[in-house]
Amino acid sequence: MKCEVSQPSTARGVDYGKHGRPLLSIAPMMEWTDVHYRQLARLLSKHTWLWTEMVVDKTIIHTPLLDKHLWFPPEQHPIVLQLGGSDPALLLQAAKVAATYGYDEINLNCGCPSDRVAGAGCFGAALMLQPELVADCMAAIQQGLGHNTPVSVKCRLGVDDDDSYEQLANFVRVVSERGGVSRFVIHSRKCLLRGLSPSQNRSVPPLRPDWVWALKRDFPHLSFQLNGGVLSSYAVNAAINIDGSAQHAALGPGSIDGVMVGRAGYNDPWGVLSDADVAVFGAASNPAVSRRQVIADYCKYADGIVGRWQVKDDGYHDPNIRVLVRPILNLFHGDRGGKKWKNAVDGALKAGGLASFSDLMAKTLGQIPDDVLDAPPRSSREAALILGNGELHPCFDALPGVLAQPGDRARADNERRRGGSSPTRKELRKEQRRQQQQHQVDAVAEVAAAAEQQRRQQELLQGSCSAAKL
Repeated sequence: MKCEVSQPSTARGVDYGKHGRPLLSIAPMMEWTDVHYRQLARLLSKHTWLWTEMVVDKTIIHTPLLDKHLWFPPEQHPIVLQLGGSDPALLLQAAKVAATYGYDEINLNCGCPSDRVAGAGCFGAALMLQPELVADCMAAIQQGLGHNTPVSVKCRLGVDDDDSYEQLANFVRVVSERGGVSRFVIHSRKCLLRGLSPSQNRSVPPLRPDWVWALKRDFPHLSFQLNGGVLSSYAVNAAINIDGSAQHAALGPGSIDGVMVGRAGYNDPWGVLSDADVAVFGAASNPAVSRRQVIADYCKYADGIVGRWQVKDDGYHDPNIRVLVRPILNLFHGDRGGKKWKNAVDGALKAGGLASFSDLMAKTLGQIPDDVLDAPPRSSREAALILGNGELHPCFDALPGVLAQPGDRARADNERRRGGSSPTRKELRKEQRRQQQQHQVDAVAEVAAAAEQQRRQQELLQGSCSAAKL
């Protein structure tokens, strides 16, 4: 039975309808947040907002397998479709098609730093350099949707050298006023399309979450969600409760409307989502009582969807069992038996002869101890602290101070962001290499310390045996 959650659906004039505010969302991640991962996430949390992978407008218009890209089970509501594109005419066509699937929101990707996106028709993060074009794209999407579905934009703080707060505020102003957009999801880093890889763009540019609160200060009638620096539902709850209290007087009244979690939600779905309904949304209980139950429910879904998109003459099924097992491989992240189970799954897939997805689980779950399979969700605080991601990123320490001003740049660190020189891309890459080298040194030292401790224990044991013989 679904719990009733008393969360306001309206935030500063932005109405979220029956699903309420998106206090927690799982970020769109290419090749990760497909329909199968979203089904797992929904088994763990009934209220978390789910996002699709980015789907390019031309794919929607031309694909012969439309359901493969847009279909979803009804239980996956609330769900957001992220579109990729930069041609208003094509986005209008894609929106018309998407409207028939009943998404709760349509989003335009203005934040992806991947060269597969930024270099293909100039969309993704590169679109931030053309706010008027983004506004026209959003107007076209709304026209295609018949103005019946909310729209939003997901973006970064800036791109390359266009990284001042003034430029970000102008982007929001133009897109909201000219494009009619009231919802923004802000990944609180800039991105460097020239000089950094997509993975480096997720870690090298410094986080600036205070810029999201600054946008809230300057555009109180709009909705802003924060992406970046929050890795657990416990930390999500802390972030959405930062407001204009005496502790954070500079923020003004109210709070941001929600927080988006990315790779942490995929790499540790049980740890991040299993207590989210209680910890974040205020529900009376969580839907998943144990991972044994989650896997049993996922098996029902997986057995029914094998081959749904296509079955070829040679017997190949799309999706197949290997694709369907991928989202649940991190379900036992950090727990006893997790690695053995993954190895057993891989071996069973290579051996072949599996009758169904349920057959694969029946042959491999014995590697997981019963007490792990049947353990209830830890409280979000306990799970987060065990895995070391319970606290907000140190960058949040800057929030009680002065918020972003027009001349601030997203490139500088906390100490140098006003009045000092900004680090170059070369300096950023050098710092990343230094950190990687330090991690390697620390790892070697840890192994050496463990070996020394083992040697001393063996010496003590040998000494005890010698004494016993005497």
